[in-house]
Amino acid sequence: MKYTIWNRSGRALGLPKWQFVALLVVAVSIGIAIAVVATGVFLIALPVVALVALGTRLFGNARRRRYTPDVIEGDYEVVEAPGPRRGPGGR
Repeated sequence: MKYTIWNRSGRALGLPKWQFVALLVVAVSIGIAIAVVATGVFLIALPVVALVALGTRLFGNARRRRYTPDVIEGDYEVVEAPGPRRGPGGR
């Protein structure tokens, strides 16, 4: 047995041809409307998200922890250079 949506009288799903075409047109229209809305949201949201990411990257996040440098402890000794100091070019 061959399975099909068309019955012996030529009706799809038991609907007259004009109702089937109208249902198909409505379904395609809804699909196009959803695609247009999704594209619009994408075109509006993408630049907003990009600007927020750029602003966060450039200006930092206000909630982040302040930078506390680690102090390296040690013994330091000042070494004097032998002889008089000379300027650039050996003068």
